[in-house]
Order: sequence, then structure tokens, then C-alpha cells
Amino acid sequence: MAAPTWLRRHLRAVVAACVAGLVVLGIAVAASWHFSSFVLVPDHSESPRQTRVEAVEPGRIVLSRDEHSSQPGVYGLSWQAGHAIAGPILGENADTVTRRLRDVSGYLAPGIEIGFDSRVYSGDPRQDQGLPFASVGVPDPLGPMPAWLVPPVRSAPGAAKRTWAIVVHGHNGDRQIGLRVVPTLRCAGYPALLISYRNDLGAPDSPDGLHHLGETEWIDLQAAVSYALDHGARRVVLLGYSMGGALIGQFMQRSPLAKRVAALVLDAPVLDWRSVLEFNAEQLGLPGFLARPVEGAIDLRIDPDWDGLDALQHRSDFHLPILLFHSTEDALVPISDSDEFAAELPRWVTYYRVPVVGHTESWNLNPALYERRLRRFLLQIGAKARRPDGP
Repeated sequence: MAAPTWLRRHLRAVVAACVAGLVVLGIAVAASWHFSSFVLVPDHSESPRQTRVEAVEPGRIVLSRDEHSSQPGVYGLSWQAGHAIAGPILGENADTVTRRLRDVSGYLAPGIEIGFDSRVYSGDPRQDQGLPFASVGVPDPLGPMPAWLVPPVRSAPGAAKRTWAIVVHGHNGDRQIGLRVVPTLRCAGYPALLISYRNDLGAPDSPDGLHHLGETEWIDLQAAVSYALDHGARRVVLLGYSMGGALIGQFMQRSPLAKRVAALVLDAPVLDWRSVLEFNAEQLGLPGFLARPVEGAIDLRIDPDWDGLDALQHRSDFHLPILLFHSTEDALVPISDSDEFAAELPRWVTYYRVPVVGHTESWNLNPALYERRLRRFLLQIGAKARRPDGP
């Protein structure tokens, strides 16, 4: 006997609903996997070049107006055949922005499209700033990790030289970001070690080829600390940008060498990855809870300990002097995490909330002010090292 018409219609509706549900589920799974790849899959492609050069004059450059060219501060300019540094804004109108221009390397002319680079410098310490340095390979369980070792100036305080500064870049970044602060480190008497870690260009890959949010990368930082201690350091100051802050957090929680850390300098640090994922969902105009499927995809791929990656749950590991910078307009890492971190550790954290600029761009807005604050902090740490009862 044939099924009644109403039953056939009902079954068709159920099947259609199931198919639609599976399609939606499939789309959600694919989207979650896709967004998890932004976090986990190394990507060292160059930043897009989308700002047009309108005119080049001695010491000045006129650029098409966009969110990059109109950003105040100091930035690198990169194009296919060269590099330069764009300084403060000298004038602007509805269509163009005129900025100070210096250190031009390569052919620069109207019509060329350039990219803005918050790292500012491009190359090694000698190429960009005329600084002496040595290229070293830090022994690591995965193989040698490339690093730059920059000595302090000869006139710097001698006792401070027993403390090395180790600079840790951020997610998909490189050592060049540390070149902004190397002159300050040198003048304060700190040998500076600008390190690489797994999945960096020129460094060994992780066994699965993925980032692990600091849970494995901290081992490469530990190798760098061991290198410093083996080459004359008694203590270290760790400077971390963005995900570099997550590496430092894991190091402070896990490493037996954490007791040799004299101080931390954190710039827009990742303190809680779940918070970062929720914040980025909100930046896309979505409810924060929609980050949970992305967390699920990350769980399937690397199985992280989310609570262990939350520095705010491990505040006792941060009872040491900390200098913290974070921009109020950071669109990648929520400043609210730094706010909470500083509020929970008022005895230890010196905190500067920087207006206007974006992620890890506190230095760019006012290099002189940033460096003055950093130098004062470093000299205080160095002064403690020179005390008779100091370590």
C-alpha cells in the first residue's frame, strides 16, 4: 500500500531539513577549520602593497590617503625594489597625506604601490642601523635556531652586561621587530639576543608544521636563555611582542630557568588565547561565543591546554618587575587582558596604555617616549644587579 500523501510530504520535509542541517553543519565545520588555520598554519607572505606614491620630494613623500598612510608615527615603507622610513605627518587633505621621508634604499617614484610596516626596519642590525652584531645558531632540540647577538656599547654600565635581553617576536613575525629597541638595550648595557623559534623562516619546522600557541615554542625560548647563561649572562630580561608574550608566559610557568629572569617587557602580549579568539570574532561583527567552534577545531589539531595558556590564571608566576605596553586601538589582541593583568599585579607591573595606534605599534607612535620609558626601566633593573646583595 502506498504511503498517504501527508506522510510522504512529512518525510520529504524531514529529509530536506536534515540535508539543510548537514549543509549548515558542514559549512560551520569548514569555516571553523579555515579560521583555525589563521592561528595555527605558519604564513610568512609579505604584507599587501596598497598605498600609492603620489609624489617624492627631498625629505618628503606624498601618499594616497588611506588608513595606513594617515596613521601617525614612524613606519617602514616597503616595495618590490626597496625600503624607506616614513616619519611624522607634515600635511594632509581629503586625498593625500604628506610625510617626512628618510633612509630610502632603492628606486622610489610616483605611481609605485607601497606597503606600511610597523617593524620599521628591514635587514640585519648592521644593514639598517650600523650596529655590530654576530649571527649565531642557538642549540635547540629541533636544530640550530638563528639569532642575532648585539653587544652593548662599551661605555654602558659594566654590571648590567651580566644581564642579557632576549627579544621574542610575535605570531608569523621575525627578529626585525626587535631592531626598534636594540639601540636602547645597548645604551642601557644589555647584550641583546634577537631570537627565532620553530616555524620561522630559516628555523626548523615544528614536527607537525603548526604553531602551538606557545605550548611548544617556549622550549626554543628556554634554549635561548640557556645560550645566554652559557655565554656569560647571570640573568636575563625577556622582551615579548604579541604571541611572544605567550611564549614568555609558558616559559615562566614551565621552565626551571624562570628563576634566572630579572624582568619582563611585554608589548601587546597574548595573555589568554581564548580571549583573543573571542575578541577577533567580535571584531568581525559576530558574537564572541562563535569563537567556540574555532576553539574546537584548534582542539582537534593541536589539543592545547587552554587554562594553561591563560596567564591570568597563573599570576603567581609573574612576581617580578614587568613593563607593559598596549595600544587602546589594538584590533588583534584585546587590551582588556592587559588591563586585568596590570590590575591584578599592581606591585609588579608598570603599565602604559598608548592611544591611537594598532597592534604592537606603541613604539611607532612616539619612539622617543617609548625608549625613554624602556631605558628607565632597564636602568632600574641594572641598578639592582649592581647592589651588593643583588643576584
